[in-house]
Amino acid sequence: MCGIFGVISNNTVNKNQLLKVSDVLKHRGPDDEGYLLFNKENDVIKIAKGNDTVPGFDATHINNCDNFNLAFLHRRLSIIDLSLHGHQPMTIDDGNLWILLNGEIYNYIELKEELLKKGYKFQSESDTEVVLTAYKEWGEDCVLKFNGMWAFVIWDRKNNLFFFSRDRVGIKPLFYHHKNGNFIFCSEIKGIRTYLNNDLILNEKQIYEFLIKGQIFVGESDETIYRKVNQLMPGTNLILKDGKIIIKKYWNLKLTDNRFSFDNNVKRFKELFRQSIKFMLRSDVEVGTCLSGGLDSSSLVAFASEEFNKKFNTFSAIWPGYSCDESKYVDILNKKYSCKANAFSPDIDNITDILDKVLWHQEIPLSGSSILAQWYVMEKAKIKKIKVLLDGQGADEILSGYPDYLIPYINEMIYSFKWNELFSYYSSLKQNNFSVKRMIGIQKHKIFHKKNSAFPVKKDLLSKYTFKTKFTRPHLSNFLPEYLKDQIERTNLPVLLHFEDRNSMASSVESRVPYLDHNLIEFAVSIPTEQKIHGTLTKIILREAMKPYLPEEIYNRTDKIGFSTPIEEKLNKQGNQFYDFALNYITNSELNRMDILDRNLISKENIFGIYSLARFIEIWK
Repeated sequence: MCGIFGVISNNTVNKNQLLKVSDVLKHRGPDDEGYLLFNKENDVIKIAKGNDTVPGFDATHINNCDNFNLAFLHRRLSIIDLSLHGHQPMTIDDGNLWILLNGEIYNYIELKEELLKKGYKFQSESDTEVVLTAYKEWGEDCVLKFNGMWAFVIWDRKNNLFFFSRDRVGIKPLFYHHKNGNFIFCSEIKGIRTYLNNDLILNEKQIYEFLIKGQIFVGESDETIYRKVNQLMPGTNLILKDGKIIIKKYWNLKLTDNRFSFDNNVKRFKELFRQSIKFMLRSDVEVGTCLSGGLDSSSLVAFASEEFNKKFNTFSAIWPGYSCDESKYVDILNKKYSCKANAFSPDIDNITDILDKVLWHQEIPLSGSSILAQWYVMEKAKIKKIKVLLDGQGADEILSGYPDYLIPYINEMIYSFKWNELFSYYSSLKQNNFSVKRMIGIQKHKIFHKKNSAFPVKKDLLSKYTFKTKFTRPHLSNFLPEYLKDQIERTNLPVLLHFEDRNSMASSVESRVPYLDHNLIEFAVSIPTEQKIHGTLTKIILREAMKPYLPEEIYNRTDKIGFSTPIEEKLNKQGNQFYDFALNYITNSELNRMDILDRNLISKENIFGIYSLARFIEIWK
């Protein structure tokens, strides 16, 4: 896991700004620092080192290098092949192929064996060299062979092109700015902003989207918080040749017709889940796990502990005395599998300072405090010197775990004429507030739904806003797998992966997500709905597959908490202290001067998100 940055230009690269970018990205890669510099006029390539380059790497210091038109910068978090051979930028083929890679290719061992049989030789034990060699053998199609998370660029000197790629679901980020013959790319927007000396303009459309939809859904388009800065979308390649860009989509999530029995699908799920975990345990440093106590993370810890004979360091944010506290379940699982527990209650006395740090790292505003729990967990892992964590992200999206998914589930039973199934589960549905009256109301909402905003905005802004996504509400979907596909590709999952990357990398921790192996995603989404949900009991396949591994108390859980926090509840218990502070700040903020808020409707329930946006604008304007 790393931070990558580059400038491809007809002009001279600004070395002072390049060095500032290196400092800005240090959190993504504190273990090593490397540079590739190229002068077009004399066709000279230089490798340079920086202040954080690993000892023993022989190169000229960047301070002594000048006059170059191309610069690649790599900040390394060393995970696989910790030796000097893993240093980047890396080259093969007599300097004709160069790479910057952020991420991990988990099946690199299998690919390396395949390439060795074809006569290729390797100098390192890293997955990075495998990626370069795979490109040499298969060209652009090499990405179809990769199982992993990645954002990389390969400089193909023979063909005079730059090949960029991002993994299938966007676990790893990549941003770029293309203007006046300059192409600048980076793992985080702040790198581009730093290089351009903050000469960027905020994208007001993203601010409107946050207020109306309650979140900036980063999967809906390639736009970002800044005009003229784009993201390379998940499952997409980009080719830069002669100053022109070609973008190609190489992966879309396809819904297949799964007609296998429930028992066969349970067996297949376990096989794919096991293979995914096996891949993601590949590391030359210790691998720990996040553990919330819920079904998803508990299944991951239990299954991996049993199948691979592991005693993990587990990391859990707990909140004794609050309804979101899951310490009971955390303790049960840790004891069952003799895990090395790291459960703690975060100190939130300095919440406004922490929020500013999180907003700087996240590069998007926060609608609530739930994402802070993950931030604290990653900080704890860093303190304990655990550089890799497994996390349960994505299980809800692929296996239908969120309560809102019950709405398209009910619609599917109605419109697919599965009425016997609907009647058989009606008692369970009714007990959970899905009476006949509410079901009729859902159908009315499909026809007569009106625009609503998550945060209070003036009516004229709401009336002009055009929703980009097909399913603005779950009520509009009549087929659950189609809704899950939208959640995975466009709405919910991309923003959660954005949070995951920034929270983990802020603490120099690599987060791996076994539920999001692309083979597992493609299989799980196409499992028939009736094998995923029974009434209001969700994730049936996961429950059945994990039954031999989970303690009964966790196996039988039906509540959904996740990485929740009582932060807003605690702030509100302080009376009006935070509310008055936040409202005063909002009143004097750039956000208020934009004249889009309906300030009469600001309340304790929504002020955290509005304050977050106001601070975000101040930090990033």
